[in-house]
Amino acid sequence: MPFNLPEHQTSRLTLKLFNPGISIPLFAAYPKEELSALLGCRNEEEYEMMRERFAVFATHTRRVSMCSWLIYERQAGELIGDCCYHIHFLRHRRAEIGYNLYQEKDRGKGYLKELLPYVLKYGIETLELQRIEALTATDNYPSMSLLRRFGFRREGLARKHYRVAGANEDSFLFSLIPEHFEEEPVLSPAEKLVRGFERQTLPASHWTHEAHLTVGLWHVYHYGADRALCRLRPGVIQFNSGVGGANDEKGGYHETLTVFWCLALQAVIAGEPAAAFDELLPKLLGSELASAAYPEQYYSRSVLRSLSARARYVAPDKAPLPAVLPL
Repeated sequence: MPFNLPEHQTSRLTLKLFNPGISIPLFAAYPKEELSALLGCRNEEEYEMMRERFAVFATHTRRVSMCSWLIYERQAGELIGDCCYHIHFLRHRRAEIGYNLYQEKDRGKGYLKELLPYVLKYGIETLELQRIEALTATDNYPSMSLLRRFGFRREGLARKHYRVAGANEDSFLFSLIPEHFEEEPVLSPAEKLVRGFERQTLPASHWTHEAHLTVGLWHVYHYGADRALCRLRPGVIQFNSGVGGANDEKGGYHETLTVFWCLALQAVIAGEPAAAFDELLPKLLGSELASAAYPEQYYSRSVLRSLSARARYVAPDKAPLPAVLPL
């Protein structure tokens, strides 16, 4: 049979469809050395891994199937990994997605972010999937961040789900449904920051005081202080946990500072009630509120550093916060 795999190209990658209807006949028809060369396998171990996955364990019945793509670096034509709906329940229109880059040198380059829009859209539109599942190791923060970027939501813990190094490990279960799938829209820098915070895709190094103010102002401007606080409180806690940080008596979420900033930002908005968000933000970032030390105008350091202030809201002990703060 001819070796002719259907292709889709992104800016840096070529995806070659390799579902069971293609892969099983190919492994049966071609000698090992010839097929290994056609696929671009770098060594015998890589070939055997692919044969096991796409021929020995490939599934295609009236009940369960799979749909896979081989990933090639477009410029060099080098095989670098695969992406697969490896458990596709046809009747129920749901599937589990997985992806794998074979070598460490190819990781961290944004390849999966580049290919997922096409693969997810293919699953929803061509395979007519109503649910896409993804499972990650409980410490795989980059994968969790990537999944959230496209609308996946974490549902729970799959205990002893994945076998590695002779033992079964827990995984986090994520799912995506069509109405939550989002290809990356055109967003302003502030909106990108808010989305990164909400989806926990923002790198920890980007979570600066300026980022805190931007995200806080966006929420208070759109929801009011009380509703914003209901969103920001769990958001900050989850963000800290998502980047591997702690929320305890020593660091992480601080209830008094969170409430203080919501009230301060509400007072800023009250000072210019007709201003648009895009007008307020640069004024805020150019004001004295842009200093992380600003709360010390109203609180003593000893109060802010206390366990009580971190655990629950404590009112200012130096001066009351005004209802209106002009910029």
